[in-house]
Amino acid sequence: MSLEVILLAIGSIFPWGFYLIYTQPDTGREKRFFFIIFFALLLGWVSTELVLRASAWLWPETEIKAKVVKSILSQTAFLAFVKAGMMEEFCKSVLIVSLSLALAYDWKKKEFLPETFLVGGFIALGFAGIENYHYILIAKEDDRIHTFILRTLKSSNAHLLINLCFALCLIKSNKRQFPDKYWYILSGFLLAVIQHGLFDFFVIPVGRFGHWAATALFVGIWVWIVKDRRVFMKVEEIRKEKPPREEIPQSVPEIIR
Repeated sequence: MSLEVILLAIGSIFPWGFYLIYTQPDTGREKRFFFIIFFALLLGWVSTELVLRASAWLWPETEIKAKVVKSILSQTAFLAFVKAGMMEEFCKSVLIVSLSLALAYDWKKKEFLPETFLVGGFIALGFAGIENYHYILIAKEDDRIHTFILRTLKSSNAHLLINLCFALCLIKSNKRQFPDKYWYILSGFLLAVIQHGLFDFFVIPVGRFGHWAATALFVGIWVWIVKDRRVFMKVEEIRKEKPPREEIPQSVPEIIR
């Protein structure tokens, strides 16, 4: 393992992780942030292993000699929406829900807490960090810095945005009743698959139009996340939910006449 590559991989997700922690509203439960971040990053690494093993089992590499003309468009769509989008988002979404239920869920009110936003973000960054390490490692030494910049701005950003949207869907599902809550979470997962598929579909062909389309997709999702976060994670409402401090009765001095 190369120390330089490890540092570059950590640096590729550090700005986004700092943004998540810095902008997370005060909920009175900051002590659990460390555990959420640690286990989320760990599960992000676990999700990469799940994706690799599941892909190898579902689509093993075999040499098949057949005279079949395959369309580049269909190959790109299958790779973007199914092999990458469906597999990666399924593994990450299952882990996001599991960790949220363990560390960011109010079992009395049956609601996802605002810390769910951290869970989704850091699982995405854990996945992106391992993925970035792999791509930086196999790049030529002269291209490592260039690969690091591209992976930081594109790959880490994409994984983060997609999973933040899913985390917000979990938080927004608090406003819905059962069984609509389950269908809303499922629609959030399908949205993540579509977002991931569109991003890969635009980027894989390595064309100028694809990069511009992916950038436009980034901007749109960022606006969406910021808007919904202001609505469903209002600081005022969160502070109202914090347990009130016990008021210490003030002693009234006796009036000496």
